[in-house]
Amino acid sequence: MAFTTMVGARIRRREDPRLITGRATYVDDVKLVGTVYAAFVRSPYAHAKIVSVDTQQAKDDPRVLAVYTGADLAAGGLAGSMPVAHKIPDLKAPPHYALARDEVRFVGEPVAVVVADSAYAARDVAELIAVEYDELPVVVDPLKAEAGAPFVHADLGTNVAFQMPLKAGDPDKAFAEADVVVKQRIVNQRLAPVPIEPRSMLASYDAGMQQLTIWSATQIPHLLRTQLAVVLGWPENKIRAIAPEVGGGFGAKLNVYAEEAVVCWLSMRLERPVKYIETRSECFQAMIHGRDQIDDVEIAAKNDGTITALRLRVLSNLGAYHQLLTPVIPTLTMLMAHGCYRFENIAAEVVGVFTNTMSTDAYRGAG
Repeated sequence: MAFTTMVGARIRRREDPRLITGRATYVDDVKLVGTVYAAFVRSPYAHAKIVSVDTQQAKDDPRVLAVYTGADLAAGGLAGSMPVAHKIPDLKAPPHYALARDEVRFVGEPVAVVVADSAYAARDVAELIAVEYDELPVVVDPLKAEAGAPFVHADLGTNVAFQMPLKAGDPDKAFAEADVVVKQRIVNQRLAPVPIEPRSMLASYDAGMQQLTIWSATQIPHLLRTQLAVVLGWPENKIRAIAPEVGGGFGAKLNVYAEEAVVCWLSMRLERPVKYIETRSECFQAMIHGRDQIDDVEIAAKNDGTITALRLRVLSNLGAYHQLLTPVIPTLTMLMAHGCYRFENIAAEVVGVFTNTMSTDAYRGAG
């Protein structure tokens, strides 16, 4: 019996016709009757106390449906912290609220949200909200963060979120007997993902069915649904997450963002579809960043080229808070550091530190 194999065959891409003819549907293409639009007020400071948030002028604007602060969300049921998935012993995981309450810890952290009848009106009115800040000391260098104050989260008394060691074989003996030892510090700089489509989301709550639907430019619709259920305190079977076309993600949309939780909460509270499409500047500020590691590497070898041992210390800049996978990503460096070589003797350690920057997380070759 003859059979056809797909191995080595030329397979025509099935998604191309709708993409190249403009018939694809992205989040911003989804049009629901009665949709209103959200815009966020973001911190211009990397670290500051929130002294006051004056929303009265914004509330008086006739185009505005609602204005909310972090305190409003807490009083209205969105009081919990954003999710972080980890299995790291003794991880320090400070609260990460959907809207900042008493303190902001990175430039771009959302402080308030405005809902209006158009995206343009929402952005205009957001500028009417007056936030008074009291600036605090800032740390953005992971080496300085590891050394001590100033602290991103003062109540922790440290910027070190976790330390994870790994040892195999007898690396000390291998280094002592090595003919050659090579040392190098490798700085893998921070980067900002810039997908063609920024983060985009539309939430619609059906009060009669008590059903919440979210369209999101996400790479993880199933996990998004699960985590939103936890954050919102809403049954998972009453939430539907739809991922239409995604205009680039590469891991940066493999996350659960505060804005997604806020948009869902707004829709449930207002009983209206609520849409939020971030601007490019917001994308740079508040979409997860990648990399930002300082790696100190030592390799022990024999004169014949045999590599006998590896020492590795990874100092990872986690940013101000944990996003969904923030603490997990730098541990991948230990798993992949050996490359295609066989090391029988390894001594490695990953240290994750908080800084006053946007969180780092999965992006394009994570770890």
